[in-house]
Formats: sequence, C-alpha cells, structure tokens
Amino acid sequence: MRPICLIATALMLSGPALVQVADAQTRQAAPAATPPPAAAPAPVVSETADRLLRQMSQYVGSAEQFTFHADILFDHVLPSGQKLQYAASEDVALQRPGRLYVEWSGDLGDRQFWFDGKSATLYDPATPFYASAQIAGDIDGLLQKATTQLGFSPPLSDLLYQDPYNALHGAVRYGFDLGLNDVAGRSCHALAFVEKDIDWQIWIEPGPQLTPCKLVITYKTQPSQPQFTAVFSDWDFAPRIAAPVFTPDVPAGLEKIPFAKISSAK
Repeated sequence: MRPICLIATALMLSGPALVQVADAQTRQAAPAATPPPAAAPAPVVSETADRLLRQMSQYVGSAEQFTFHADILFDHVLPSGQKLQYAASEDVALQRPGRLYVEWSGDLGDRQFWFDGKSATLYDPATPFYASAQIAGDIDGLLQKATTQLGFSPPLSDLLYQDPYNALHGAVRYGFDLGLNDVAGRSCHALAFVEKDIDWQIWIEPGPQLTPCKLVITYKTQPSQPQFTAVFSDWDFAPRIAAPVFTPDVPAGLEKIPFAKISSAK
C-alpha cells in the first residue's frame, strides 16, 4: 500500500489591501478572507479490495435464505483500562423477505432474537422479561428500525442486508488487499479497511461460495481500543428451516416490556 499524504497548501497573497484611518500616516492590512472549508477526501480503496467486497456482498445479499455459525471473541475494558477477553457463538437463520432468527451464547450471557415480518422479539434467559415490538416489513426495514428506534442491532447485522456492500463500505476512507491468508485451514482473501472511528479486516472465501471467513473490528477511538473478532463457518444457502424457528419461544409468565427499557437496562 502506498501511503497517502494530505498536504495543506498555504496561499500567499501579494499586495494586501490597505485601509486608511484618520491619520494619513497610519495604515493597517485588511483581514484576509476566510477560505472555504476543504472538501472531504474521496475514499481511497484498491480496485481488488473493492471488487472482492462487492462480489461477496452480491453473493450473500442475493441469497433468498441462508444459515451460518460464527465463533466470536470480544474485549471488555475495565475502568482501569485493562482489557478482558470473552468468547461467544452466534447462529443465524435468515429467509427473505421477512424472517430472521439469531441465537447468541457467550461468557457474558445468552440472547435470542426473532423476526417474523410482523414483530421483533428479544429474550435474555437470565432475566424475567422479554422485549417485543410490532415491526412489519422486510429484514432491511427491521435492521434500520432496530438501530434507529429500538437501540438494538443483532451482532454481524451488516451481513444480513440485501446490499451488505452499502452497509460495510459507507464510511470507509481507505482499503487495501493483503493477499491470501489462512483462516481455520481455509485460504481466504484478506482485506483491510480504515474508517474514522474503527479499523476492520475481512477475509473472504475465494469460491465457489463467496462468503466471509473472518471479521475483525478495532474500535480505535474507545479506551484501550477493544476488538471484536468473528470466525464464520457452516454457511448453507439451501437450508431446510422449519417455520417455527422464526416464532418467538419464550417461557410463560415472563413480563413483556418495550425495547427502550431493555436497552436502557443493558
């Protein structure tokens, strides 16, 4: 990767304007005009990195249904600045246009999330309540509303949109290709991207299924720069998913609360 330098150029103004005051002997330079704000630099992404990210996004986003598993490591930062690493796993089942099930199991607790095209439900087995909200529409609409209105978004949700490229690439400033790397015995294309608040890497299977192999996110503006890592496996684009999988299955007697309350509690 060739380093990109942004150079600010100072403009020298010759013959500054002068203003006469009451004393003809006294003159002062007029203040220089405020220059217009500089335009934000265009993203600098290598052709190979952009092409591979687009191809993966088109392959996953165009699928009518799929399931996958992810093994996850993530950092929790203590007030002292010490990073503690925890593990989790996530299983996803998706059927377009409007069915999604996400199951998270980890060191810091478990979660289950259902969407059936009419409502979204989140359940934490460690609590005596569950959150539910009426949301009609497709998965893209659900993810947008979950983020902006419910204060909740399933982990790895960028990969669940019909256009993952738009979700992944929207804030990228720089991106480059690192070649082929090994991920759990698979040879995968390694790509690296830079954004304002995060750096991230993604490894992509070369084919025939152009799926993510691994994802690493570094939150560089947060104390101690915690990381989130997911290693993907078991992608299936012709799964036999029973309809009840997308129906909320919460124990009887639990209290139903709005998402806003459970988000605040968390």
